[in-house]
Amino acid sequence: MSVAAGLLVSACGGAAATHNTTESGGVTTVASAKQAEVTAEELRITLERQLGQHALLAIEAMRAGVAGQEHFDAAAGALTKNTEDLTESIRLVYGDEGASKFNELWSDHIGFFVDYTTGLAEDDKQKQNKAKKRLDQYRQDFGAFLEGATDGELPQNAVADLLQQHVNQLISQMEAYHDESYEEAASKSREAYAHMFATAKGLAGAIVSTQDGFKGSVEGQAVDLRSSLGQLLGEHAQLAMQAMRSGVSGEKDFEALAGALNENTKDLTAAISSVFGEEGGKAFMKMWADHIDFFVQYTVALAEDDKQKQDDALKRLEQYRQDFSNFLDTASEGNIPANVVADGLQMHVNQLTSQVKQFNDDDFDGAFSSADEAYNHMYDTAKALSGGIVAFMGGEMPSGGVETGAGGTAK
Repeated sequence: MSVAAGLLVSACGGAAATHNTTESGGVTTVASAKQAEVTAEELRITLERQLGQHALLAIEAMRAGVAGQEHFDAAAGALTKNTEDLTESIRLVYGDEGASKFNELWSDHIGFFVDYTTGLAEDDKQKQNKAKKRLDQYRQDFGAFLEGATDGELPQNAVADLLQQHVNQLISQMEAYHDESYEEAASKSREAYAHMFATAKGLAGAIVSTQDGFKGSVEGQAVDLRSSLGQLLGEHAQLAMQAMRSGVSGEKDFEALAGALNENTKDLTAAISSVFGEEGGKAFMKMWADHIDFFVQYTVALAEDDKQKQDDALKRLEQYRQDFSNFLDTASEGNIPANVVADGLQMHVNQLTSQVKQFNDDDFDGAFSSADEAYNHMYDTAKALSGGIVAFMGGEMPSGGVETGAGGTAK
């Protein structure tokens, strides 16, 4: 197993599980009965979803903290929930003690990021440097933990070097945001989010290769498609919600967030084009861009307390829902049914409008709860879309993979 594949994997359960355990390669794991309930594909997607959300929520909490925004506590609460979700995924494989150790280490590194953010907000160089030293020590400690848990298979220094990338990404985006270099901050945030997907794939691959009971594989064109669509759709929801909140609050980073959302739209368009051709991609991009505009129109109307404009925007979103559903149904030759798409889109509309309304009403806990639902819903959408695309392609996926970074071409 390579270092990259094993990062955060085998040692996350370095401590012995409390029941139903077996010894494997120096790591104590739970019996495979629980693992058999989750396929290798679902394990990969779950870890991608949760680790991707970790990066997004950490970034949002750090920004709220450095800017002194009122929703910091709610953002921190959402990040804590994500940590609990990740801990439960680790518990599946490594039992109670392994999950407890993971939770302790994971929570520590989040706390050090918070310390750094506080130091940045206070312009306290000593506090910033102290937080960085703690993060550096965390890298070394976690590396040593992994080395011991894997009997030297994951060398301490190599693991520490890999962890440095995550640290660098979150700190650099925070510094850019603090300096009001919002476009740079948005770009670095996208990198941090994408990095979590590579980490999650390696994590899932290492678990499946070293533990018994997981059916299927983490590799393959179908799962890669589902993964890529989940990554892009999850990011779409998060960026759209951040932009809507920024817009309704009159924050300075609105244009940068809108720009990042536009880049995400381009990536999604490339994916659709590689399946349904250039004309299909153009049709998708127009409708997709339109629905983002309608969300912006709703946000502006909400900020102005203009009920008529809010209703107008919702009517436009309703028409988009019908048009887009019919487009996918026709383009996929019925493999992505219009009624299924329409129902999913209605949920998407409800979630995004609800969270910005709650945010505008200072119900920050409610807003982040709705945002959590919206983000996770995108992975259900990705599963449905990828399944329909695979059926439509008839086993002949685009050469090189669907264009979500894999460089595919249309059939």
